[in-house]
Parts: sequence; structure tokens; C-alpha cells
Amino acid sequence: MATITAQRILDENKWTISNITIANLEYLIDNAIDYINLETGLSISNLSGSPGSVTVTSAQAPVIKALSALLVRAYLEKGPQVGGGGINVTEISTDPHYKVMMMVIKRGINRLRGRSFVRT
Repeated sequence: MATITAQRILDENKWTISNITIANLEYLIDNAIDYINLETGLSISNLSGSPGSVTVTSAQAPVIKALSALLVRAYLEKGPQVGGGGINVTEISTDPHYKVMMMVIKRGINRLRGRSFVRT
């Protein structure tokens, strides 16, 4: 079993509350959990308490954390980033970190579905 909190997501990704508030991060974690529930047929609880936390299985934790981190990155970067000077444009979808995280999320969701889950 593993406990997921907003602070844990912040710490593991080297973010601080100056990047995103705890409340907004908790919303994104709940969104990640809701999406995983939708895709897998599971019924993982959303965060509860103050500060919010949820206890999940060791199989569910990495998928929730990976999707939460990806949602936070999208929230912080809000799509393509444009820099001044030499005009540097970076899209999140071409980021190698994005590709690794998507692989973890897709494989994790498939494993959480189990063998008997049929998507209609």
C-alpha cells in the first residue's frame, strides 16, 4: 500500500507551492484518479482529508503519480512554450519525458484493467 498526497507529488518532481498551489494540485490528482477509474473500471477513492491523501495499492500508485505529474506539467506549461532571443519553441508532446511518462501510464492502465476487463 502507498499513500499519495499533493506534497509527495511536489517532492518527487522537485516542485514547490510557488509552482502550483496544494489545492490545484489536489484537483489534478483527483482528475488523474478519475481518469484511471474510467479507463480501468476500478473505484479508487479521490483524495480526502486536509491535507488530502489517498491510500492505494502498490500497482496503482505509480500510474496515479505519473499521470498526476503529467497533468501538472501540462498545467504549468500550458502547451507550447516560446522563448525570446533565438526563438525556442518546445511542445510537450516532443519532450522525451512526456514520451516515457505516456508509456508508463498506458502500460499501467492496461495492467490495472486486468485480463477480464472488456472496454465497450
